[in-house]
Amino acid sequence: MWTILIVEDEAHVRKSLRKNGCWEESGFTVIGEASNGETALAFIKEHRPDLVICDIVMPIMNGIDLLKKTKESDMTGLFVMLTCMNEFEYARLALQNGAFDYMLKLSMNTEALRNMLGKVDAELRRLAGQTSLRTLVEVQPLYAAMWERLTDVKQEPAAEPYGKYMEAMPPYVTVCSALNGNEPFTVNEFSALQLTERDTHAIVHRFSAMGITTLFYWSRTEPKARPLQGRTSSFPLVICVSVPRERLFEAWKSVLWKLDECWYNGEKQVYYVDRGLRDCGSEHMLSWKIERTLIQYFEQAKLKECEALLEEIWNRMEQDAFPIYRVKHAANQFDKLLFRISPYATAVPCDLSMCTSHQELKNKLLARLRSGMGGGKRGKDSFTDHGEINKILDYIHEQYGEPITLKSMARFVALEEHYLSSLFKKKTGWNFIDYLHGVRIEKAKHFLDHSGMTVHEVGKRVGFVNDNYFIKIFKRFADMTPNMYRQAKGNDSGSGST
Repeated sequence: MWTILIVEDEAHVRKSLRKNGCWEESGFTVIGEASNGETALAFIKEHRPDLVICDIVMPIMNGIDLLKKTKESDMTGLFVMLTCMNEFEYARLALQNGAFDYMLKLSMNTEALRNMLGKVDAELRRLAGQTSLRTLVEVQPLYAAMWERLTDVKQEPAAEPYGKYMEAMPPYVTVCSALNGNEPFTVNEFSALQLTERDTHAIVHRFSAMGITTLFYWSRTEPKARPLQGRTSSFPLVICVSVPRERLFEAWKSVLWKLDECWYNGEKQVYYVDRGLRDCGSEHMLSWKIERTLIQYFEQAKLKECEALLEEIWNRMEQDAFPIYRVKHAANQFDKLLFRISPYATAVPCDLSMCTSHQELKNKLLARLRSGMGGGKRGKDSFTDHGEINKILDYIHEQYGEPITLKSMARFVALEEHYLSSLFKKKTGWNFIDYLHGVRIEKAKHFLDHSGMTVHEVGKRVGFVNDNYFIKIFKRFADMTPNMYRQAKGNDSGSGST
């Protein structure tokens, strides 16, 4: 509830306000009284009420001076001034100094108070929304840096210390993550679940990545969790209630760990977890040999072998409890490779990151594999929905060893070069040169695996006339040089530059 301080030097007026006020039904509670401005100022500094209902003419310190000193101290509570019929000049002065509104003492009744509190409530909510938006912009680097560490994108701590962002936030934070995929999960939907006590002063932020939405509920007081009986969700929802702000990282990690369990067991419930670090165990990395074997089966159109190997990979991930982000990353990598080397796979990237279970993701990837082998073939237009882009993709897959440039492809399909560049990106999700390089490097891997050609010969075969440039691009895509790639498989039949 919003909090109120009543400041009035006449005791009967304070009593009347308390008696006639419809405080609780309007979402307010009176937390204190004061008979003069000096006492009120000390109370405001300590308790920071949301609303001060204040008389103007008082002893020691009047209402106008109290209002000025409060604003000078950068305290954000609203002021509603009480005045008499002959004090309109004071009321005007109060409004000039930042008062929200004023009320005549003679016309002050329950209905008038209810109307006034309704306006104050709306303004306080508006200000709270502005605070959430402003602080989200300021704290967004904190969430992004933590997410990178949580998903192993960046092993080292962020360049700027977390404390810089933490100091500006309230002392307690509740972390709630949902494995919601494409389903909406907003602040209003979280509030409707009533999982914690309502805090009108809370600052709520939202962060989404890889089909997971996390809400951060920052509060000045420590909210309590409510029992889960009868509370349901259409997707897994995990909440860690009220941890000190300096323990945010551990709380978020614990929440994501519980979501990993939901990813594998398929349960769609609401869970509470305690803050605590997860024992990460293994590195949760797939062997490059498994990846290469899958690609070889795919190139050889061995559908049954592909399906069996993918099933094996998925079972291993579940047995070793791979984190969700690792599973999705592996699936997206397979999908990109499939897209580059298949003459049938749809060129529009499949949004695998939005899957909400291990089984769902496996089924989608299997469908992509079957489509990539021609199981979903619809003719050559199955690349994209744009005929000219399909012609270019056909040409690249068939003539990858020939000189190919964006300019030559623009002439090939009679389109303006800059327009073709943006159209290609829009229809395929790739920059033209990155797509071309990707196809050539996958073909180069095939020749390194299955031929005795030297690195120079392989590079020339797939369209690279310069050895150093070929090695540079190969390393960018494969994280190793061509010779390192060949040696890793134990095929030393070729020789050439490294």
